[in-house]
Amino acid sequence: MLTNSGIRMIDRKRLETLVQPILAATDLELVQVQIVPGPKQRQIRLFVDRPGGVDVATCGRLSRELTRRLDEELGPEAAYRLEVSSPGMKRPIWTLAHYERFAGERVRFELAVPREGRVRYHGQIEGVVGERVRLTSDEGETFELGLSDIAQARVELDPWKGRPNDRS
Repeated sequence: MLTNSGIRMIDRKRLETLVQPILAATDLELVQVQIVPGPKQRQIRLFVDRPGGVDVATCGRLSRELTRRLDEELGPEAAYRLEVSSPGMKRPIWTLAHYERFAGERVRFELAVPREGRVRYHGQIEGVVGERVRLTSDEGETFELGLSDIAQARVELDPWKGRPNDRS
């Protein structure tokens, strides 16, 4: 793919295809890809995760490997800046597998269509039932939603969950 200036650039789908073999050799999951246009270069952001989280060294190794692959794919004249990081403590989720994995966790979610004039909720992921996600709001309202009914959702991970009583 060429930009207006004639410099090759990559789209999100091709980038996902390029990164999958690299991730397949690890236990990393691709959480999200963002390509942000800029006046002189594009910013490519990859968010990766694994059970237990990712560290800076892992992100650095992945960044170096992906930079080599991008340079092969796009050529050395390509104008981009690559960032590889963890999705953080407020991790975006959008697949049924994500909802299954994070069942029991706190979530902040927005509905695609307002319910009684409201779209934003906090609550808990109860799990997945067939092709639908079951969520319970802090007010006790239970939702069974298809993925298309959820505009966005972020897990609010508790860094202390599952640890012995070592909170200070």
